[in-house]
Amino acid sequence: MSNSVTLPSVSFERTVADLKQGISAATAAQAEASDKVFKTGKDVLAFQQANVEAFVQAGQVFGAGMQGLVRQAVESGQAAFAETLSGLRAIATAGSVKERIELQGNLVRTSAVWAVSEGSRFAHAGIELAEKVAAPLTARAIAAAELMTSAKR
Repeated sequence: MSNSVTLPSVSFERTVADLKQGISAATAAQAEASDKVFKTGKDVLAFQQANVEAFVQAGQVFGAGMQGLVRQAVESGQAAFAETLSGLRAIATAGSVKERIELQGNLVRTSAVWAVSEGSRFAHAGIELAEKVAAPLTARAIAAAELMTSAKR
C-alpha cells in the first residue's frame, strides 16, 4: 500500500509544480504583453504629438509668410498707384497731343511691365512659401512612412 500512497502524492506534487510553472509563464507573458501595449501607446502618443507640432509649425510659417506677402503686395500696389497717378498728371499737363500719346504709351508700357514682373515675383514668393509650409508636414509624412516600413519588418 505504500506504493499506492506514494504514487498519488508524487502525481499531485507534479501537478502543483506544473500548475505553478504555468501560472508563472502566463504571468510573465501577460506582463510582457502589457509592456508592449504600454510602449506602443506611448509611441503612438509621441508620434501624434509630433504631428500636431508639425501642423502648428506649418501654420505659423504660413501666417508669417502670408503677412509678409500681403505687406509686399500693399507696398507694391501703393508704389504702382503713385506712379500711375504721376503718369496721369503728366498726361493732363502735356502741351501737345503727340506728347500726350507718347506719355500714354509709356504709362501703358510701364503698367504692363510692372504687372508682369510683380505677378511673377508674387508667384515665385507664393511657391517658396508653399515649400516652406510643406516642409514640416513632409518631414512627418516621411517619418510615418519610415515607421510603417520598420513596423512591417
